[in-house]
Amino acid sequence: MNTQFITNDKGEKTAVIIPIAEYEDLLHQHHLNLELTDEYKKMIDTMLEEEINGKAGYVSFGAIKERFSN
Repeated sequence: MNTQFITNDKGEKTAVIIPIAEYEDLLHQHHLNLELTDEYKKMIDTMLEEEINGKAGYVSFGAIKERFSN
């Protein structure tokens, strides 16, 4: 599976779909405090903060499949 992007009605990228192994590798790298870009660190920090605050949005496989099928 290749990296895929979800876009809004304006064509702006709003989310990314990556293979789970790649996602786990990225999280592992973050936790090891490797030299990652500030932009990436900010993205992960924001994502984790949204999770903690209950503001994270989750999408089912069916919703994603429907989005790309139409």
